[in-house]
This record gives sequence, structure tokens and C-alpha cells, in this order.
Amino acid sequence: MKKYKLAYFVSHPIQYQAPLLRKLALHPEIELTVFFLCNPQKEDYYDVGFGKEIKWDVPLLEGYKHHFIESKLNGGKIGFKNPQVNLRDLKKKLLGSKWDAVWFHGYINKALLYGMWLCKCEKIPFFFRAESNLTCTSTGFVKDRLIKWIVNKAAALLWVSSDNKDYYKFYGADDNKLFFTPYAVDNDFFQSKACKKSHEKIIILYASKFIPRKNAPLLLEAYLEARKNKKQDSELWFVGDGEDRGKLKSILEKNARDDIKLLGFKNQTELPEIFSQCDVFVLPSNKEPFGLVINEIMNMGKAVISTNEVAAARDLIENEKNGWIVEAGSKSELTRVLQKVLSGEYDLQRMGERSIAKISTWSFKEDVQGIFNALESLSKK
Repeated sequence: MKKYKLAYFVSHPIQYQAPLLRKLALHPEIELTVFFLCNPQKEDYYDVGFGKEIKWDVPLLEGYKHHFIESKLNGGKIGFKNPQVNLRDLKKKLLGSKWDAVWFHGYINKALLYGMWLCKCEKIPFFFRAESNLTCTSTGFVKDRLIKWIVNKAAALLWVSSDNKDYYKFYGADDNKLFFTPYAVDNDFFQSKACKKSHEKIIILYASKFIPRKNAPLLLEAYLEARKNKKQDSELWFVGDGEDRGKLKSILEKNARDDIKLLGFKNQTELPEIFSQCDVFVLPSNKEPFGLVINEIMNMGKAVISTNEVAAARDLIENEKNGWIVEAGSKSELTRVLQKVLSGEYDLQRMGERSIAKISTWSFKEDVQGIFNALESLSKK
């Protein structure tokens, strides 16, 4: 049996990707080696979005072969020049084995672009995967030329959402280069952790960073409006942290309520219990490249409210079937849907069952198959 030698270059260990890498490593026809530019998890690191030091409580480096490129992480946010990567070491590791393909995740750091350029010079097929789309991703003369180069030179473009696929097509991607590898989470983990609700209240949940584009204060204002004159018992829970925490507290100070709770940051293993207690999840973001928290909550069998600028909504929410899609930034639309939820007009349990059915077709299984299909396509070319 032929084994494809696949190298994967990515900026750092990512909690959403670790389970996928473990599954890829188990594939009988793929020999995977992962190369990280840096390892922020050596110590607690400061997450700019959450506004605090974070250390994930799930294993990020177990179950697959991996190495770290020599680099220096200068604190703060990972970006184009941070970490400072030893390009000689990257070149040595990339050219040190004979790969059937090299897979790059995004271009957040210039070292990843250098790796793609090396592959092109050495005639090594490379795959590209990112979350970019036409709604969220900035453009410009130089950047447009860069993306066109990547789309043209990549042997395979691994698309994570319909918006992402449209992005590649916009920059001239051929259909035979496009392989479906959806942005997914560990469905089995979340479904196995689902537990029974412990109360009868309708619980509306927000769980994400408290940053402006995610619109947590807008949700709070819409809930306060929707809750007027509604007799049904309900609560609104906020999980997360970040710069908008002050705005949320300010609104709450003007509206003394005991049905709104700020629960703070919760780590990965703490989330399933909280998710299980809600009835409806809301992610009211502007310009959200995907929104993997929607995948997580759908695995718990919940209805979802999101916006037309959240990429996950287009692929995963069927309006009034397992949730609702509203206009981004529209408090009136969000209020209207919340009023419907609080009125008991919809069977939320049935909507949650549809969420599980939908998310079951959007999993690591499809990712592994898509990557394998991309490897198989190389021999045809």
C-alpha cells in the first residue's frame, strides 16, 4: 500500500486542529509530519481577543508526529513578522525529506509564504487552506497579486466553507484544484458530552470573545427589548471575555436584572456542560470568517441565531429549520427573532435535532477524505 508523505506547516498548535491531525495520522495511506512555527503554549500566553492569559486544557500535541521550526516569539499577537522564524531551519526541514505534498495553513506569517515559494522552486506540490472569503478578507493591489499567485501555483485548494470556495473561484481557481475540507470540530467529543437540561427556563447563550465585531452588546440590547412584556421565564448567558466586557457591564448597570449572567471565560472542557443548558445560541458577528463555535453548539443539539456575515451560517443554518439568519448589525431583526423564541412559537428541541443531523455531515471525516482526494489527484496530474 502506497503511503503519501504529507508535511503540514502552520503557525502554532491550534485547539480546533489537534483532533483532526490525530485522525489524519491514523490514516493507513498518509504519513503526516506537522511543522509549527512556534509554540505559545509552552507557557500561558496573552490572547489579545480575550484580553487575558490563556492556556487550553485539551492536549494539542499528542497523537501525531510534529516538530518546531527555530523561531523567536516576541509576545503579543502572532502575525506577519511574529514569530521571527529561522528561514534556514525552515528550508532544512522542508527540503530534508521527499514529500509527496506540503500543506500550508494560511499566510499569517511571512515564513509560510517563503515555504510556498520554496515548494514552487523545488517543484514540490503544495496545498493551501485558509478561511479567507470575500466578505471578511481585506484586499489591495499587492495582496490580490499574492492570492492570485497562490491560487495559480497551488496543486490543491482545500476549501473550508462555501464563502471560502467562492473566494478561490474569484481569484481564478480551477474546479479540479478545489477539494472540500470543511472547517469542523471534534463532533464525537461534543456529542458525547451532551447532558440533560437541569431547568425549564429558556436559556439564550453567547459564547465567544467580547470584541466589537462580534456584537455582544447588540445582543444584550436586543434581548432587553425582546424580553419586554414576555411572560415566559428566560435567561441570557454570556461566556467569554474581552474589551467589550465594560460595555456589557455598563448596559447592565442601567438595567438591574437577575436574568442576565456574565459567566466569564470558560476553557474547552468546561464548554459542553454550559452548551447543554441552553436552548438557543446566538453569534451576532459582523465579518466572521467562519465561526466554529456554531459547529460546537450544533453538536449539542441546539438551535442557532447568526448573521449573513458569518460564513458558518450559510453552510450550517437552514432558516427556521435549525435556526435563523439575520442581517448583520440589525438590532431590530435580532429582537424580532428573539421575540419569536421567547413566545414559544417554535419547537426548539426539534430544531436542535435538525442541527445534529446537519453537523454530522460536516466533520473531520470529510476533511480526511478531502485531503486524501487531493493527494490522489497528484498522480492523475
